Amino acid sequence: MKTKYLIQAMALGIAFMSCTDKAPKEEKYLYLCIGQSNMVGKGIVAPEDTIPEPRFLSLSATNADDGRKIGEWRLAQSGNCRPGEHYPMQVSPTDYFGRTMVEYLPENVTVGILQVGVDGCPMRMFDRESQFPDSIHPDWMEGQIAAYDHDPHGRLVSLARKAINEGWTIKGLLVHQGETDAYSDYWPNELLKVYNQIREELEVTDEWPILVGEAIGIDQNGVCAHANPTLDRVHDFIPNAYTISSYGCEASEDDLHFSAAGYRKLGRRYAVKMLQLMGYDIETDPDFKLQIELGDPSDAFMVDATIDNKAKTITVGSIVPVASVDLVSYSGEKLETINIEGQKVATIDISKYDAEDRIVLNIHSTDGQTVNRQVNR
Repeated sequence: MKTKYLIQAMALGIAFMSCTDKAPKEEKYLYLCIGQSNMVGKGIVAPEDTIPEPRFLSLSATNADDGRKIGEWRLAQSGNCRPGEHYPMQVSPTDYFGRTMVEYLPENVTVGILQVGVDGCPMRMFDRESQFPDSIHPDWMEGQIAAYDHDPHGRLVSLARKAINEGWTIKGLLVHQGETDAYSDYWPNELLKVYNQIREELEVTDEWPILVGEAIGIDQNGVCAHANPTLDRVHDFIPNAYTISSYGCEASEDDLHFSAAGYRKLGRRYAVKMLQLMGYDIETDPDFKLQIELGDPSDAFMVDATIDNKAKTITVGSIVPVASVDLVSYSGEKLETINIEGQKVATIDISKYDAEDRIVLNIHSTDGQTVNRQVNR
């Protein structure tokens, strides 16, 4: 009799141990990714970028000749957003965001990305109420928008809903956009609007971290570095939004897009910040500095820029002498440098730039400080 009870006890013990030793439940974390060309990625792929990570997946938002189909999952690899125009696989920040995330997360966690991007687009491209009318966008943008059936916002939301129904949990929003239009308080407010629209349509109450990458900075002679003072202030407008520094992230020859090495470093920084917000004790790399801390201070001196009613002249007024003013187009192209020669007030003729509906001013004081202002016609 005692032997019988002993066997039963042993059996119960083994059963208990088998229950407690069960593998952790599989978890699937989804990150939504939106932006313009630096989110799409332009980095030239190296062998190290082609090795897939089984726990890092991409939900395809477009069809393509490489076999991807809208709404299908595939192993994440360079070219996650869509195949590049010149190279099918191009490095983007999401590549090394995902790789770094799975390096630190438990093995029961799979990381997925849903990436929607259009080169040169403004933030309103992702706004369901305005988007970017066909009458405004340039011809070269047409094919990229058409890949989303002319509705990037709708494609993002519909696929995110599909992923949720498949058991994925949205854990964050990654943004690299702003070279086109992040030059005033309009931009963070528009981002907040887009974020709230997405959550409302998905019927999600949780707040997600929003990670916003800087444009190529002044340390790399970035042609859109003047967007960074706005991007650096996103947390002031959206408490759960954080800026990811681009300092030390190598630029390509055009000074507008990152090199592959720059994308790798930037992607890791996105991941480190996300992991820190999840409670992981990971040090930020020593080069992580917001550009506004590096000598591109919007508050270096008081300055105002106003445009006349006929949009033919800009008047610049400063409390310190101004050496020169760079006129920069909406797309980041330097139009002209005006020598002010130490004056505190100057009127600049912009009549020859009638095609530019927005002009950014890089205002340089005689003591070497710089302030950026945007004027809209």
